[in-house]
Amino acid sequence: MRAKLRCIPVTLPDDQLVKKIIQGETDFFEELVSRYRKPVFSICYRMIRQREEAEDLAQEVFIKAYRNLRQFNPEHKFSSWILKIATNTTIDALRKKKLDTMPLEEEIETHREDVSAEKSFLQEEARQEIETAIGRLPQEYRMVVLLYHQQGKSYQDIADILEIPLSMVKNRLFRARKILKAELKNLKEEMLWTAKSPGKTP
Repeated sequence: MRAKLRCIPVTLPDDQLVKKIIQGETDFFEELVSRYRKPVFSICYRMIRQREEAEDLAQEVFIKAYRNLRQFNPEHKFSSWILKIATNTTIDALRKKKLDTMPLEEEIETHREDVSAEKSFLQEEARQEIETAIGRLPQEYRMVVLLYHQQGKSYQDIADILEIPLSMVKNRLFRARKILKAELKNLKEEMLWTAKSPGKTP
C-alpha cells in the first residue's frame, strides 16, 4: 500500500488551521508561522529597535501563540490575535529594558516601479526621516502608527489588539500625525504616509 503524503492547503483559512492543530495535526502550525513571521517580526523590530532581540521576541510570540491556541476565538481574526500577542510581548520587553531612541538602520521595501534615480533618492531620504521620527514617538503613539500605516490594520482591529476604546485609537493616531508633521515640516506632506499599504481603509 502506498504511503499517503499530506500537503498543507495554502488556501486553508487561519481558523481552520488552528482547529486542525488543536485536534493534534501540529504540522499545520508551520503554515501559520509562515504566514505571520514577517508581520510579527516587523512589530517586534520596529518597537525594540534591535534585530537580534526582535528575532528572539518573534520566536517567543509564536511559542506563546502555540501554547494558547485553545484561547483563540475563531469569531475574531487570527491576524489580530497574534499581533496582539506580539504587541504585548514587545511592550513587556520594553518595560524591562529602557531603550534609547536611535534611527532605524534597516530598509523597508518601497515596491515602487518606474521611478527616476533622483526621485528614488528623495524617497529614500524621506523614508529615513520618517522612520527616525516614528522611532521618537511615545510608545503608545508609535504602536498605533505602526499597526495602521505599516500593518494596514483598521481602527477597530487596532482597538482589539491594544484593548483600548476605538476613540482612543483615533485620538492617538491624530496626535501622532500631528507630532510627525511638526517633525517633518521640511518634507512634502504627500510623502509623509508612503509607508501605508494601498487599499486599506479603516
